[in-house]
Amino acid sequence: AKRLKRSEKLPMQRHEGGYYIRLMALDRPGTAATIARHLADEHISLESIVQRRPGTATHGGDDPASVAAPVPVILITYATTEDAVRRALAAVQAAGVVAGTPQVIRIEKT
Repeated sequence: AKRLKRSEKLPMQRHEGGYYIRLMALDRPGTAATIARHLADEHISLESIVQRRPGTATHGGDDPASVAAPVPVILITYATTEDAVRRALAAVQAAGVVAGTPQVIRIEKT
C-alpha cells in the first residue's frame, strides 16, 4: 500500500465513450442536416438516429411553411468526448432547430 500513488481525477468533459442524446427537433426541412453538420464539426460520428412522428397529425415536413410541435429525435454516438458533445449541442441550440435543452446520457461499456 505504501508504494501506491494517488491517481489524478480527469474532468468529466474528457470522458470518452458513446452518448445517448434526445432532442426535441423542429420538424422542418434542413433540421437534420443542421444537427448533423454541428456534430460533424466536432468529429462526432453517429451510430444510430431515430425520429418518431407524434400521432397522425400533419407535421412541418409535409408543408415547409407550417408550424408544428417539435418531434423527439434520439441520437446514439460512437466514442467521442463529452466536451465535444456539449460544444456540438450548444451550436445546435444556437442554430434554433431544437426546442428546449437536449438530454445527454453517457453510455458506459464494459
